[in-house]
Amino acid sequence: MSEEARNASKAVPVGIIASSASCWLFGFILMIVIAATINPDLESVTGSKFGQPMAQIYYDALGKHATMGLMSLLFIVQFMMGISILVAASRQAWAFSRDGALPFSSFFRHISKRFGVIPLRAVWGCAFLAAILGLLTLIAPAAAQAVFSLAVAANNLAWGLPIFCRVAFGQKKFKPGPFYTGDRFSVPVAWTALLFLSFGILLSMFPVGGPNPTPETMNYTIVINSAVWGGALAYYYIDARKWFTGPKITIATDELSEAQQVAIREEGLDVKVVEGEEKVGGEEGC
Repeated sequence: MSEEARNASKAVPVGIIASSASCWLFGFILMIVIAATINPDLESVTGSKFGQPMAQIYYDALGKHATMGLMSLLFIVQFMMGISILVAASRQAWAFSRDGALPFSSFFRHISKRFGVIPLRAVWGCAFLAAILGLLTLIAPAAAQAVFSLAVAANNLAWGLPIFCRVAFGQKKFKPGPFYTGDRFSVPVAWTALLFLSFGILLSMFPVGGPNPTPETMNYTIVINSAVWGGALAYYYIDARKWFTGPKITIATDELSEAQQVAIREEGLDVKVVEGEEKVGGEEGC
């Protein structure tokens, strides 16, 4: 998504912080309203005949017609959230395919000019995969809970890995952008984020009903995550490590500090000039 934004180095981090802050603010207001209007008999809410506690809360506070209107609005908002996630996932899939990091990369890296210069194949590929995962929710409530928890664990891992690699291995090569918390706060903020993300991953693995779960109440997120993470590692060690040399990065070598140039040489990266630009690749170049 950053590659399609203007002034991405500043606009994207500002957008992320603004989005998180607004979600926290409006979510806090929403929780206050729910706490003030919810039926004190919580069992009647969680065991609602509607199958949705939020629908029961709306019904108790506002009546039938208002509940139907608010639930319809909720469905629309959730659909739009799904579209935004699909957009982000398809761009990530396209970026990995561009670097040859996914199976069938040559197919998914195609850009459709006919439909507005978008990665159409990556979009439909992600939509198809999402539909397959969505079908799991029809098996049983435990499967649905596993899919929902999978989103938390997988996202936290995806966010945490680049942060960890930066503070653990890439500190010498790190070049601050326009949006930077400074040398004093950058690393502590990164480690705090890693602790929070790790806690979220562990929390998403616990059974919803507490200890001693039954097969019906077990949280199978650990099973699905292990399959995805283990499959990805197996794919890399069995095949991808033989030819994948890392992402292709376009850089301006004259803007690199001496320490960054030394770090690139220590990594064994090959810098080649391509059409007037410098590109950094793996040991075999770009």
